[in-house]
Formats: sequence, structure tokens, C-alpha cells
Amino acid sequence: VRIGANFSRQNPHGNLRAFQSLTAPKTSSSENNENKSSHMTPTFVGPVKMTNFIQSTSTIHYSSLSSIATKLSSSPFYPNATKCIVQTTRSMAGSAPGSHIDGKPTLQYVKGMPKTFASMTNEQILLFAELAIPEACRECIVRDVMVVDNVEYDEAMKVFEKIAETNREGMTVAAFPFYLGLGVALTAGYASIPLVFHKESVEWFNENFVTLELPPPEDLETYCEVGAASWEWMEPILGHISFYLLCMAFARAQLQNLGIRPYYHWQLERRSRHLIQKYPQYDAEFLSNYSKGDRLVEPHEMSP
Repeated sequence: VRIGANFSRQNPHGNLRAFQSLTAPKTSSSENNENKSSHMTPTFVGPVKMTNFIQSTSTIHYSSLSSIATKLSSSPFYPNATKCIVQTTRSMAGSAPGSHIDGKPTLQYVKGMPKTFASMTNEQILLFAELAIPEACRECIVRDVMVVDNVEYDEAMKVFEKIAETNREGMTVAAFPFYLGLGVALTAGYASIPLVFHKESVEWFNENFVTLELPPPEDLETYCEVGAASWEWMEPILGHISFYLLCMAFARAQLQNLGIRPYYHWQLERRSRHLIQKYPQYDAEFLSNYSKGDRLVEPHEMSP
């Protein structure tokens, strides 16, 4: 039930008091001294104005509103208040008459529910496309192709498949920096374990890159002893790398706060521009939305 443009959504009890104050008959102080009953002027008169008021912007619970309506119905000014409110709750969100009963959908109404994106209305598709739903972005392009090329849905879907293939051109190259970063991180992480605790690896690293004197063999009999010996040169390396990554993580967090992803956004824009230039006859925004929603690793598995 929708009611009261100026009511607070966070305070339902305040909503009730405000509604009661608005719907109560108002009188001036001078008129009250003469005759209260003969000079009362209601805020709303008749079921039409009451319905318009109920259908404004904020919300309160239906049970609370029903109790108010019952009290209003006892007044000579609002004899149809309960009827107005009940009828309003049954015609919810612009639904067709008879589609809902007591706020619940009827069987006949739900039989018409769309089960695929292809069966949705243009308005629904546009809404979901703005939310970056891949199937909705696809539908926007398909329907635009139908209009521009004057073809039916199946033929337009074939054109879309070509558009999707074009969009994935050069995707592997665009994803290479991400693969490179992943590979370097995994390699360095796993390589650090033997370089600290494995005796042969520690000796090889020391001989080629450090050239420090190692402890005698009897002090390198366990992994912990090897780690204690290698830590003399591994501590500055790993410590500095850890501090560097900590600083980079903090910088990345600030970039995210600012909404900046330089390379990622650049490759998205480059890919969308390429697609728009390849198919200039179709809507640029539809093509851009679809292109930016496509994944780098593999294409999104589309539902019907």
C-alpha cells in the first residue's frame, strides 16, 4: 500500500500519526468556540481523492492502514475509506485488474510470466541491460538488428553470433597482463619455499647470487636449521617484497575508491570502439554494453 509523499520511510509509527493528522477534520480556534460540528472541513473528500492520496510515494503496513480506514469509515466524511484502500492494494504496481487477490498473484496471471529473455518486453530488456545482464544486452542487439535489417528473430540471432565473434577478437592479448601477473605471483610464492628451507636450493642460490659462508654441515641437518641459515639473505628480499606489495595493495584500494582501473577500463573501451566501428549501422550503446559485459577468459554462457 502506497501512501503519503512527505512521510518518513524509517518511521512507520510517525507515518500513522502524520496520516491521522492529515485525514482528521481541521477547524480554526475561533470556529471551535462557536460550533465545532458545523464548521468542520475534511482534508480529503470522497473515494477518488482518498485513492489518489493512498497511491502517492511512501509506504506503511497494510494492517495499520486498514485499521485507520476502519476508523475513517465511521466518520460521515469518509464512508468509503475501507473500500478505497482494499481496492488500491489489489491493483498493485500497475497490474491488470484481477491479476492479484489480497496482494497475491492469480493462477491466470502467473501463466503469462515470461520464462526467457526473448519473451520479455522491450522495457524489461532495457532495464536489465542497464544492469549489465549479458542476456539482456544480447536481446537489445538482436532486436536492434531486427529493426535495422528488417529480419525476423532467428535471422537476427545469426547476425548477433557474428557480432559476438568479432567482440572476442584479440581477447587473449588483452588478457595477457592478467595471466602474466597471476603466473609471476604463483611462481614466486611457491619458489620461495625451497629457497628458504631446501638445503640444495639454498646452497645453489647462495653460490650464484649471495656468496656468503654457510654454517658447517652439522648445523644444516634439518629444515629449520637450513631456514635459519638462508634467512640471513632471504629476510631482506622477502621483507622488502612484502612491504612493496603492501604499499601496492593500499594504492590499489585507493584507485578502487576513486573508481579508477587504468588498464582494465582501457581495454574495455578499446574493444567496444572496435565493435562499434565494425558494425556502425547498429545502436552504439547496445554494442558497447554487450562488449563491456563480455568476459576475458571465456564468453558468458547465455541462457535463452
